[in-house]
Amino acid sequence: MKPGRRLLRIMFAFLLVVLGLYVAACGLMWVKQDALVFPGAGRGDRGLPPAAAPTNVQWVGPAAQSTRIAAVRPAPGVAVRSVAIYFGGNGEDLFASASTAVQLAQYGAEVIAAEHPGYGASRGAPSVSSLLAAAEAVAAHAQARARELQVPLVVFGSSLGTFCAMRVAAAGGVERLVLRAPPSTLAAVSQQHFRWLPVGMLLRHRFDNLEPAPRVRCPVLVLHGDRDTVVPMLHGQMVAAALPNARFVRVPGRDHNDLDLSVDGPVAAMLREFLPR
Repeated sequence: MKPGRRLLRIMFAFLLVVLGLYVAACGLMWVKQDALVFPGAGRGDRGLPPAAAPTNVQWVGPAAQSTRIAAVRPAPGVAVRSVAIYFGGNGEDLFASASTAVQLAQYGAEVIAAEHPGYGASRGAPSVSSLLAAAEAVAAHAQARARELQVPLVVFGSSLGTFCAMRVAAAGGVERLVLRAPPSTLAAVSQQHFRWLPVGMLLRHRFDNLEPAPRVRCPVLVLHGDRDTVVPMLHGQMVAAALPNARFVRVPGRDHNDLDLSVDGPVAAMLREFLPR
């Protein structure tokens, strides 16, 4: 065999190997994407953190016992100035969401921490449709509670939970919206992490914060750490720009999971100013 033909065969074989590996990587992404998008699902029920007690845990949702919520109230003697919903990130079950709700209750809110479908003891499987349907059910429950107490409704969303929060706010009846580290779309964030894969073709979970943004009429506070390595700050800026009435806050030195919302945290003064008083 001539040297030239041998070289061509070697090159062709090499290209076939590379192509095979690429196809295998695409297949792995297709199969494993649920674990990447919803890493907190299917890990069992951790209950509630001690700091959240006493709480009122209920089931709400389109079907009986589909999604769990926990109502965390302010300290005794503190007037309830609002009802707030907290939609957590993709690693947060009710235990984690209730922990954040404890922080938010310190601002005088009765906070309803919501658990995503498929997380903890909540039924079903996580998906765009199941998360948004659960969010609508939680919102209906929270709106009824706000009417009962005659206080405004506030919605918080963190990372994955911002897709739920945006959908609820776009439907109306929300006084204030707070978004922590919001992606513009899940596809755009995923493409930044997997630049060499055709994410647009492979992604099944089409979460989108830009589409409902023009319908959100309430004031919005967008908080984003400038060292966020999971959802780069550009996404928060894009979401804020798409909203009719938003303030974007760059939080120096904070990554994705250390942007504290407590009364001692880096954004406490802004939250006190923004939330109903």
